[in-house]
Amino acid sequence: MSKRVPTPDEIRAWPATVDVPTAGRAFGVGRDESYRLAREGHFPVPVLRLGRYLRVTRAAVLEALGIADPATTHHRLS
Repeated sequence: MSKRVPTPDEIRAWPATVDVPTAGRAFGVGRDESYRLAREGHFPVPVLRLGRYLRVTRAAVLEALGIADPATTHHRLS
C-alpha cells in the first residue's frame, strides 16, 4: 500500500509536532527511510529527540516545503 503525500491543508491541520514517519510522508519518504535519515542527521528538517521519541515541528515542515502557515503569519494593521 502506497501512502500519498499530504496536502498543504492537511499539513497545516497537524498538531504542533508529529512523529518522523508522518513528517517524512510530506517529503515523499517512507517510514524506514524517514527513521534512517533522522538517525544519520539527514532528515530534511530538524528532528527533536524528546526522551525516546523523535518529533518534527509542523512549522519546520511547512517552511521547508514553502507553504505559508497562517498561524505564524503576522499581518500589520494600517
